[in-house]
Amino acid sequence: MRRFVSFVLAAVLALMVAGPAEAATVDISIVSTTVGFDPKTATGAFGDTFRWTNDDSINHTTTQDAPLALWDSGTMGAGDIFSTTIDSAGSYRYQCAIHPVSMTGVVRIPLRVDPTSGPVGTAFKVSVAAVGAPDGFVYDVQRRMGSGDWSIWKRGITTRSATFRPSSAGTWSFRSRLRETGGGKSGWSPPRSISVTSGY
Repeated sequence: MRRFVSFVLAAVLALMVAGPAEAATVDISIVSTTVGFDPKTATGAFGDTFRWTNDDSINHTTTQDAPLALWDSGTMGAGDIFSTTIDSAGSYRYQCAIHPVSMTGVVRIPLRVDPTSGPVGTAFKVSVAAVGAPDGFVYDVQRRMGSGDWSIWKRGITTRSATFRPSSAGTWSFRSRLRETGGGKSGWSPPRSISVTSGY
């Protein structure tokens, strides 16, 4: 029995050491109908948990805008807390469903590109989510070179990352969004840029 317990403990410790860093929690305060949400724009990383606390004396909600409608806290009384984890890059607008005109906010999650610089031909990993797309959802990724126009690079992918191998030097930028195949979609994520050198 001791040997079995030791094996389980060793396996758990190995997973803790080898596993990814623990996701963060981003706190948002529900202040009042005049101030609204604080901060109004909250930025985190995909896989982070966003936590709203009703610090007002009256009821509110945190409700992600339709048609995507990823979360809805329901009515939150004074002191109530609601949390949700967002696994994909994008910009997610939300509101208090009780006071939709005066109380709005946005959660912004940038994608990740690794490495951030390298010569032409480098395999850059563009990560758009912590998980593969759930059923009924896909990811769209745009790119641009320098200050040019954004154009679709990957449309409707379901994997959490894609590889970019640039054939020309310059500054490349990427942004992504979560899209429901039925029509709803997030806004584009904050962009992330890489520097590509000629390699000479």
